Order: sequence, then structure tokens, then C-alpha cells
Amino acid sequence: MIKPLLIIMILIVSLFQLGCGRKKSVDPDPQIETPLQNEIAEIFADSVAIVQTDKFFELEQTMEDIQKEVEMLRNKVINYEYKPPETDYTKQLKALIDNPPPAHKISLSNGSIIEGTIKKDKLDYLLVNTDVGLLTLNKSEILEIEDLILPTPDLVFIGHGQEEAFESYRLFTGKVMNQGNRRGDFVRVIYNLWGENTQLLGTDSTFIEGSQIIYRSGIVTDTVLEPNQSAQFSIKVAVPDSISVTYVTRDVRWEMFD
Repeated sequence: MIKPLLIIMILIVSLFQLGCGRKKSVDPDPQIETPLQNEIAEIFADSVAIVQTDKFFELEQTMEDIQKEVEMLRNKVINYEYKPPETDYTKQLKALIDNPPPAHKISLSNGSIIEGTIKKDKLDYLLVNTDVGLLTLNKSEILEIEDLILPTPDLVFIGHGQEEAFESYRLFTGKVMNQGNRRGDFVRVIYNLWGENTQLLGTDSTFIEGSQIIYRSGIVTDTVLEPNQSAQFSIKVAVPDSISVTYVTRDVRWEMFD
């Protein structure tokens, strides 16, 4: 009777030891936090606080300020006064000298009209300067030549002339020439005598000894100078020889009549 009870007790003790041997570790208390877990939690909390407190960017100006500046710029553009660049008269004058307006209008037999300036007038042809260059026109093809620019006289002195000093006057003689393409009427030569301090000592004028002509009004004169013609003049300017003449100026003037 004792042996079966002993055997049963031995089996119970063995089973109990076997159950205790299988349980190697005890589950940690979920309420207890390790130091590493605490540090991670603190970093996460700081990150969340930074994201919540800091904005993505801060505006230096409000939308109202920007709209006001845009409106001010718009008003400046509306009130802007355009100022054209200053005119360069030197360039314009040079352009006119380099490219003068045409002086002649030439009608051809084929119906063409050419505007330019006649440079050479030969026996059989004309050499005309146009905007496209020099053109050679046969005179047999020309119907009419019209002047676009009114021809004018161009009178100049030939040389320096001569000067003679007398007791009470100075005598000046010389010649003038008409280089223009129109007759000069009542051509007159003027001489001025000047002192050291630019004071006028004496002045006088005279008409040239030119061609004779009768105008429509019936007036007759011999003070006309035709194109490419020259004429003499002689003029006396009253000034005592005791007065020192520093320099002399002269001029030639004319009129234009039909």
C-alpha cells in the first residue's frame, strides 16, 4: 500500500519540477520604461513641438503691402512722360551734305521719270547721280529736264586783288566770278577797313563792270554777271594814310530778278 503512494508522490514532484524548468523568464512589467525608451520619447516630443511652433516661412510683407506697391508702380507707368532723344543736328547736316536732294527731274521716252543731279553733261549722254548710284542716260531718250531746285548765283572773288595806299584813301581792285547756274543782278562789292581794337576805320562799296541788261520794267543796268562769267571792280575807301589799318574784310552781294 505504501509503495503505490510513494510512486504517486514521486510522479507529482517530477511533474512539478518539469513545469518550473520550462519557465525560464518572467514577462516584464509593461508599466516600467527603460532609459532608451525614455530618450526616444523625449526626442519625438521635441520634434513634434518644433513642427507645431515653427512655420514653413515668414512673410516680410503682407499681401496688402504688396498690392499697394503694385498700384504705385501702375500709376508711375501711366504718368510716365516719354522724352524723345535729343536731335543730333550734326548727323542730320552730314546726311544732307552726303546725300543732297535731287536737283533735276528727267523724263524719258519710255515713260520713266528719274530724279537726281546731273554731274556731267556730255555730247551724247548725261551722267546723273541718283539714290541707286550713277546712271548714264542717252540724250536721244530724254524728253524733258526739269529743275527741282531753283538755280542761284554763286559769286566769289578771284584771287586777293590789289591794294594801293594814297594820302586820303585806299584803292582796291580785283575780279569776281559767278560760279552758280543763274544770273546775278546788281552785283556789289563791299570793303571794310579795321583798326587794332576791331574798330571800323572806313567802309565803301561799288558795283561791278558787268553785262548790260534791260528788265521788264524798262530799267537798264550793266551790273549783271552771267553764270561762268567774271567781271572787274575798283573801289576807293576813304581813310587817311596816317591811320594804321590792321586788317581788311570784303564781301560780294547780289540780287535776283526775272
